[in-house]
Amino acid sequence: MRVAYFIALFSLALVGSTPLAWAQQRRPVPIRIDPLTSSIGGRVTANTGAPLRRAEVRAISESGLTRLATTDSDGRYVVRDLPAGTFTLHVSRTGFVPLYFGQKRPFERRATIRLQQGERADADVRLPRAGAISGRIYDASGEPVLGARVQALRRRIVQGQAGLQAVGSADMTDDTGGYRLYGLPPGDYYVTATPRRVEDRAGRPIGNAVPGLGAPIFFPGTANRDLAQRITVDVSGEARADMQLSSVTTARVTGTVLTSAGAPAAGAMVTLVARDLDFAASGIGNGMGPLRIMDDAAADGTFELTGVPPGSFQLIAQTRPNLSAVFDIPNQRIIGPAARPTVEMGSMSVAVDGDIAGLTVATAPGGTVTVTVVGDQGVTAPLPATRISVRAAGGASDSMTMMHNGTDGLRDAPMTLSLSGPSSLSVEELPDNWAVKAILLDDMDVTDRPIDLSTARGTGTAIRVVLTDRVTELAGSVTSGSFAPTDADRDATVVIFTDDEAKWTYPSRFVRAVRAREDGTFQITGLPPSLDYRAVAVDYLEDGEESDPEFLKRIRDRAARFSLREGERRALDLRLIQR
Repeated sequence: MRVAYFIALFSLALVGSTPLAWAQQRRPVPIRIDPLTSSIGGRVTANTGAPLRRAEVRAISESGLTRLATTDSDGRYVVRDLPAGTFTLHVSRTGFVPLYFGQKRPFERRATIRLQQGERADADVRLPRAGAISGRIYDASGEPVLGARVQALRRRIVQGQAGLQAVGSADMTDDTGGYRLYGLPPGDYYVTATPRRVEDRAGRPIGNAVPGLGAPIFFPGTANRDLAQRITVDVSGEARADMQLSSVTTARVTGTVLTSAGAPAAGAMVTLVARDLDFAASGIGNGMGPLRIMDDAAADGTFELTGVPPGSFQLIAQTRPNLSAVFDIPNQRIIGPAARPTVEMGSMSVAVDGDIAGLTVATAPGGTVTVTVVGDQGVTAPLPATRISVRAAGGASDSMTMMHNGTDGLRDAPMTLSLSGPSSLSVEELPDNWAVKAILLDDMDVTDRPIDLSTARGTGTAIRVVLTDRVTELAGSVTSGSFAPTDADRDATVVIFTDDEAKWTYPSRFVRAVRAREDGTFQITGLPPSLDYRAVAVDYLEDGEESDPEFLKRIRDRAARFSLREGERRALDLRLIQR
């Protein structure tokens, strides 16, 4: 009886006095559900304007949601039941080059489509007809090679680094040595053939195998990537590439790794990386993986790399840190790691055309850099939030990024780096009304020069990033000779670059690319002052191609000259150039 009485009192204490407040606390918060009322529609045609039936149109959201539609006999489509958000649109059809909306060629930047709830967006896409490369593969005696894997590769620039990206599907040679690579957009390609290795019971190569082959053979029949030749494919054209494969003798590369103290770097990781083939880019096709040959240095710092094909390489050595721990004997427990030396790195370029002996790779430690963001003389406005990145020269992956919080005023932002050799510091994500005036290492201007952390006055190096609100502004228009803007004008890309090749390094403040607006106009802010700028408007530009020194050299003589002073606003009209 007493138990029931106390239960009743406890229930009244909970809900009897404040039933409404308790119910409100328990009521679940309603979850807003998007009714999926948005859509994307348009028309898919060939370059000739003819409608493409049964083309696949795929809308992809930032979160990975995918919706698929197929075009009708008039080339029209509608992708329905989409939520509000940002989408990319991919269109493909057999015999044509697949593209994203906003592209004229597969390697250009993609356009995004922003949808509000209940909105219908229009997106028309033109697909160019694909080209092909065909040919035959022969061995050294002129016999057809059966079962060789043949692939077309395209040179790309990703974060300032050159690499080769696979395009289209690979093919295997038939009994006549024949192959055909199709679905290729117009452009220049490298063709590689990798014969299958056939061995007898003793492990000796037999049949049509290529003895000693450690990497693909490049057209016209060389394992040396530096001697590979390009093949041009026109729109809906078919190029020919026959290859005769010869036996490849691989090389042996030996040497010694020494620390900054001159001692042997026992256990150092030594990697030989083929240049111009060291990334796997995203997008159409798969990136061709890097040719890497690795070894661990012996106790005396010596290393040996075997099976190296001819070509240009980067030799990278990295010491291993001491991971021993401090042991608390009385309490029988680990209390923390021992003092760990800084990881040291070193690299050198190596051209292989036979055995190489006696190389010496000296490593050096990184350093501690203290970065301070300050305003230029006369700047009174609060400094903006700033992202500062440090990356090793040559694109090494070790880097650190910090955010300067402009709302907290000026303050030191320490960055501890484990990088050796030349490194570059860049300032990113600045608002349009701010620009970098200078980057100072003590009193030395290193704005557009690499910083060698291993020799930069030891640890505690002070760097000041000076920002200015006196920014340059370049505006203008692109015309192709017509009285009204054409499709080519709207698709034009404006490339601005300095005439000084030493400033073409990545990332460079002196090299910019921007897509023209719908009316053919463009605007670029924040370029540093210079007397030797060039500007050119091209009908297409591959993503990252503005960072390719080869492209800038080819286009330089067709670019207009101009200069910019600090804080100057300048108008510039450009005539469109067909590539």
